[in-house]
Amino acid sequence: MMKLNESNFFNRRIDLDRVKELIKRFAREVYYDAESYEQFRYELVLKAVEYIMWVDYEMGWDELPEQEEIEFNNSLANMYEPLINDLYKKIVEIDKEQ
Repeated sequence: MMKLNESNFFNRRIDLDRVKELIKRFAREVYYDAESYEQFRYELVLKAVEYIMWVDYEMGWDELPEQEEIEFNNSLANMYEPLINDLYKKIVEIDKEQ
């Protein structure tokens, strides 16, 4: 299991391997709601993190520290950039074929 610096709210609660799996799971759904790659990238990570926080801790987005969540999501989006980019490209290709 990968971990980032253990100092903040999300780093202590979020299993990064699980985030990776959820990114794969939610990619298609987020793709159709996003208007750009940057929005897709951010919202995909956000959906995974907020899903974990709700399922594991019963904490909704309104109960989470907003600035820390933004920073955490940005760092995860950067960390998982290759995966997110590959998923995006595959979905675009599938979408073109249909």
